[in-house]
Amino acid sequence: MTIKRSTLSVEITKKVQIDYLISFPDEYADQTREWGLIVFLHGMDMRGDNVTQLLNYGLLEVANEGNLSLPFVVAVPQCPSESYWNMERDAVTALIEELSANHRVDGRRIYLIGYSLGGYGVWDLAIHNPKMFAAIVPLSSGGQVSKAEKLKDISIWAFHGAKDDIVPLEQMTDMVSAIEKHQGNVRLTIYPDLGHDIMRETLSNQELYSWLLEQTK
Repeated sequence: MTIKRSTLSVEITKKVQIDYLISFPDEYADQTREWGLIVFLHGMDMRGDNVTQLLNYGLLEVANEGNLSLPFVVAVPQCPSESYWNMERDAVTALIEELSANHRVDGRRIYLIGYSLGGYGVWDLAIHNPKMFAAIVPLSSGGQVSKAEKLKDISIWAFHGAKDDIVPLEQMTDMVSAIEKHQGNVRLTIYPDLGHDIMRETLSNQELYSWLLEQTK
């Protein structure tokens, strides 16, 4: 038997597809202005092929209530059934590039927010595209501690419930600590009396969006 070492090197073209909702601020008609882009990644229960269910969920639900000032373009993609956000990484990246090219999006102000499954997606996408985002906001999740250094130049505001019995708080604190070791710009809000479901509490806070407006590449 003869064993030889060899290398395969080929280019592969990949087709990606993802459904999404998009929202524009009321002032978008001002042709002279560019806007920050928020991409919101939902949790596991919202996976599927009916993107309209995201109208009454998460960031769009809070925005539709009209109690917040959200001067952003907001895009909400839907993760397909039986998939996960890390498997849709190329599709979300392509979506951001498409929106940036075809709408008045300020490329220096692209933000990523995600809850639970979407929070894991936020960590993953930012690790693989660290130069794309000015800031990320992961909720109720954890990331790859070994790759925390890749996030040291992104502004991060993370949120977690101290009583979370689905994603242990340690997953979040370990990730935050790892980023801090690399002198990253990260802050963590822990809700002492909340569990896993912190989405409304977090997304209803105007301070979050005021903070995002201050973040730029």
